[in-house]
Amino acid sequence: MTEPTQTPPMPRVDNLLEAPVIYFDAIPTAGVRGGVFNALLAVHVGEPVTSTTTSDHLVGVANLRFTLATAASLRDVLDKVLLAASATPGQAN
Repeated sequence: MTEPTQTPPMPRVDNLLEAPVIYFDAIPTAGVRGGVFNALLAVHVGEPVTSTTTSDHLVGVANLRFTLATAASLRDVLDKVLLAASATPGQAN
């Protein structure tokens, strides 16, 4: 008889509730330098131009720096989130 699979324990994360929440709409630039990946996160902002029009532009909110291993981990997490959010065949729950 096989033993039930145990899920690994959650890692301890200090300052979990104090960590900032970062919202972004776009990643206008990304690259690699010296084995370190970087990505600029930005948000779209509408700025009034006249009393009836606005002009949209990007405002940087954070610069991400991460290793190749972290990039692979981030990709895996994003793949799982996108799969969970994707539509499934049949009736909606």
